[in-house]
Amino acid sequence: MKEIPVQLEGDYELIISSYSHQGEGIGRINNFAVFVPGAILEERVRVKIIEVKKNFARGRLEEIISFSPHRTKPLCSVYHLCGGCHLQHIAYKKQLEMKKEIVENALDRIGNQNTKALPTIGMKDPWRYRNKGHFHLARENGKIQLGFYKLKSHTLVPACQCYLFSTAINHLVKYLEEQLTRREISIYDNETDRGNLRGIILKESKSNGEIMIIFITKEEELKIDKIFLDNLIKVFSQTVSVYQNINRSSKMVLLGKDFKILRGKTSIEDTIGSFKFKISPASFFQVNVSQAQALYEKILEYANLSGEETVIDSYCGTGTISIYLAGKAKRVYGLELEKGAVRDSWENCKLNNLSNLKFFTGKTEKWLYGWIKNREEVQVMVIDPPRKGCSREMLRDVIKIKPEQILYVSCNLPTLARDIKRLTQNGYNLGKVQPVDMFPQTSHIECLAHLRRF
Repeated sequence: MKEIPVQLEGDYELIISSYSHQGEGIGRINNFAVFVPGAILEERVRVKIIEVKKNFARGRLEEIISFSPHRTKPLCSVYHLCGGCHLQHIAYKKQLEMKKEIVENALDRIGNQNTKALPTIGMKDPWRYRNKGHFHLARENGKIQLGFYKLKSHTLVPACQCYLFSTAINHLVKYLEEQLTRREISIYDNETDRGNLRGIILKESKSNGEIMIIFITKEEELKIDKIFLDNLIKVFSQTVSVYQNINRSSKMVLLGKDFKILRGKTSIEDTIGSFKFKISPASFFQVNVSQAQALYEKILEYANLSGEETVIDSYCGTGTISIYLAGKAKRVYGLELEKGAVRDSWENCKLNNLSNLKFFTGKTEKWLYGWIKNREEVQVMVIDPPRKGCSREMLRDVIKIKPEQILYVSCNLPTLARDIKRLTQNGYNLGKVQPVDMFPQTSHIECLAHLRRF
């Protein structure tokens, strides 16, 4: 057995030679990989080893001996504590280049694809793009604070000045902290399973400024009165929808099944391109609408629809991609497991006056099996799966259906590369690969892969 060349708590110097798919710097000691969050390519650093595994170690950055010219001062004062923005220490142009390299490395190492990705599509202003935030709560010196949990902990980092949200959302966060503190609202404690208010979700329309607030509670009684709500809407007139979600589970589950409308409209509305979408409290909607539009425009470009195609949009969610393609295709079929998402899809069809779409609830594998039995042709398949990627059964059925084109959208490079490997072994060639920076300042990468049947 090969000897591990580093020891726990040991100090070592190394040069960063590559990046992980999560944007961590990787250096090597006797060809043994050491992952170093916060380090940049070609920097010489001193690290303290905090974790040792059989094939790699993890080091805490202690000192930068030689600095990268691409290192920049993080805009956020709690960047080093929060862990939400992994890459604020890297100049934005370099972040985009780095993400392109990470995509290529994953496709090569996992997918056996020796291919070059296109330059990452970035933002002109890579700040204040998020339209949704889930805020945890804690009480510090008698004051209620809203924020995010520090990485791998339940330690709250205050977030009233987060640069990924609009100034309106940041002002609202501060206001809620003050008002909840004044009313001595009971805060839920994960360790004891006591208390009531578990979290707050804020959703904001980037097209019209509408805001939805969702108070997540353990108990049915929220203990927020009419005066609180009247004042809230008076001070923040853009707040047009206020909900309570009741989550009685003692497990780390974000939302319960029960929603109660407390004030205002049942949904807010936003746009992607020329299309309108209703956003309900439980519905999924892209967090960055301007980059979602950039992604969808690329899907349209690569599909090059003539108006005669049948399109299947698997894992369609609330139908955003389906709706975007429907104007150029003959018909679009959307597949989604979640019933609530399918209901939203039908509503969004009506909102956009589209009639050439049909949505189906259920497992993608089961539905595709029925499609195979009917022997219907399909020209374009859109695949946008959850992070775990496609099951072997799902890919097996796609290969049997033999769509002329597959447009695979993924936010998880390892599973994307794995699935592309299987598709290219079964009748498909990988063409263009387009990274899209859906989440600037973070290590997350959205990627579109275009495959054609040969």
